[in-house]
Amino acid sequence: MGSDVRLGETALRIYLLLLREGRAMSAREVQRILGLSSSGLAYHHLEHLRILGLVIKDTDGYRAIKKSGVIEGAIIVRSSVLPRASFYMGSATALTITYTILAILGMVKFDAVAVIAIALLQAFATVEFREQYVKLRRLLKAIEAQE
Repeated sequence: MGSDVRLGETALRIYLLLLREGRAMSAREVQRILGLSSSGLAYHHLEHLRILGLVIKDTDGYRAIKKSGVIEGAIIVRSSVLPRASFYMGSATALTITYTILAILGMVKFDAVAVIAIALLQAFATVEFREQYVKLRRLLKAIEAQE
């Protein structure tokens, strides 16, 4: 999955369910657990995920392939799902800490423009992280609530 894959909310919910379960599931089982309107709808999304290479179909049903990559605002690392903005948040935090330490030690000259730029970067990364985190938590809680 070298590039960003765009999934709708239903397809993402199905993929996250399959990742979490770690086993093959039928379209009817996915439909029942997620409360979808029909097994045909579940089948449609499962086939879309299969075409994208995110799931495989075997005799037991559909099974998520545990790939690492970026999917619709999420980074998948094995079976862990993190908001994509966690990378930006971590980078901005590391930059903030590094600049602060270097300024305190006198290794770099304090620059108000740099401080403003770093603060803006940190603020934007925080807002983006929060939005993606809330969306992923909502999707995962919806999956858990429907089981």
